Amino acid sequence: MKVLLQKNDVHEVEFVDMTHDAKGVCKIDGFPVFVKDALKGEKALIRVVKVNKNFAFGRLVEIKEESPFRKIPICEHFSTCGGCDTMHMSYEMQLSFKRHRVKETLRKIAHVEPQIQRTIGMENPFYYRNKAIIPFEKRKGRVMAGFYKNRTREVVDLKRCHIIPKSFSEIVRYLKGHFQNRGISVYDEETQDGCVRAVMLRQSLAYDEIALTLVLAESRLPYKDELVEGLLKRFPNIVSIVKNVNAKNAGSLIEGKSRTIYGKDLLRDRLSGFEYRIAHKSFYQVNPLQTARLYKEAMRLAKPGPEDVVVDAYCGVGTMTLPFAQRAGRVIGIESVKEAVKNAQENADENDIDNVEFLQGDAAEVIQKLEHERIDTLIVDPPRKGCEKAFLQAVMAMEIPRIVYVSCNVSTLARDANILSGAGYEVKEAVPVDMFPQTSHIETVMLLEKQ
Repeated sequence: MKVLLQKNDVHEVEFVDMTHDAKGVCKIDGFPVFVKDALKGEKALIRVVKVNKNFAFGRLVEIKEESPFRKIPICEHFSTCGGCDTMHMSYEMQLSFKRHRVKETLRKIAHVEPQIQRTIGMENPFYYRNKAIIPFEKRKGRVMAGFYKNRTREVVDLKRCHIIPKSFSEIVRYLKGHFQNRGISVYDEETQDGCVRAVMLRQSLAYDEIALTLVLAESRLPYKDELVEGLLKRFPNIVSIVKNVNAKNAGSLIEGKSRTIYGKDLLRDRLSGFEYRIAHKSFYQVNPLQTARLYKEAMRLAKPGPEDVVVDAYCGVGTMTLPFAQRAGRVIGIESVKEAVKNAQENADENDIDNVEFLQGDAAEVIQKLEHERIDTLIVDPPRKGCEKAFLQAVMAMEIPRIVYVSCNVSTLARDANILSGAGYEVKEAVPVDMFPQTSHIETVMLLEKQ
């Protein structure tokens, strides 16, 4: 296609679709242009800011005809922060957009068109996250903290975030003031120099307790005792403070050695009637209210019977394992993180559940050790990158009759569904669950059955 567009051209357009990350799609002489913050159905003036071979990017100049689903974002940082990208939509439109995204992604990548339920939304789609990792940065001598600016490593200095608990914003403000006043250095990714990198906060919805993990690039934290004392005085519901030392730039921030400097490396919570203990490195869903709804849908799709054997891969601390153990005959959990496996077994003991077994190791390696077991249902809830190819190959060779796949990335879900369909698995139903309001991300639970 010959590109006729030029950078800085201004055009009047109508938006005919939305991209997976909530950009408006318009076409100029048949050439697609993606524009941030534009909504389907709107007419606007746009300025072309970048032209690629097959598509271009534009910027809104003026909206001529506004969508009835447009709303004013309640967050003053919405235009700069990369944390949220759908706050300019009504919540009704967000839910519809996410269902459409699931439908189209499964159609284009997995080549299937199963029954897709309406997106399960929230009554209050704000302040819902029970976990946040917030990086620090120092610019012009001032300590800043917040999420990264869209597509950059530049921190947006947040006054308040509307998707995390209000107490998190207050704790971050306190930490910024302490580091600034005491002259504690903040890590610089370019020079790889400095001490403080980030803070991870987790909150228990059931008990209103907070676990705090400070991520440092060096082991010594100046004025440590003063900081701990000040935090506990200001925020008495903090029950755990962990120091995590990670000097690497690549990979996850929460790596390296950890040491508990107050309380225990433990946060307790209650979900769907079960008590859980969570260490700072253990996976735990970030939206507890929606997690309960998600697991209810997973249970409905799986229909476990009292004689069934269920394998829960990527099981974390056992939040889905334990509810299934109430209905199935036996459940085996697989998890790679040592701390999570320890928590999972403690959680089973705490809830008096004895028909579960937790195996530590890589999911692809552990599942192959179960090749001679009778498995009726496999539950998978992998990271965003989806299941490893070796894991899927082992599953297909075992011919497990039913798979319930929980995913926070519909693209890798569709990719894996396409692989499984090649081995005779049929996608029967998919349910989008809005775990991440005000963002374009969507959690999906899907049922596949061996034909």
